[in-house]
Amino acid sequence: MAIINFKCKKCQNLFFCDVGEITFPPLNRSGGRPFFEKAIVCPDCGELTFDKDEVELTEFGQSQLTDLAIRFFE
Repeated sequence: MAIINFKCKKCQNLFFCDVGEITFPPLNRSGGRPFFEKAIVCPDCGELTFDKDEVELTEFGQSQLTDLAIRFFE
């Protein structure tokens, strides 16, 4: 289970979301984004898509994801 901090691009709210297990594409894959087991759900706007840029990581969310990626690739 991973709870990550996001910003909704529709309503501009910051929120935490349990995205379940996160997997990362191979390092040599350009532009690869992480894959989330569960959907990203904004409390106000509902389900959002990371691949379609409806949501972005906050600075804290980026730090959280970096920490998880380091552990994933160790």
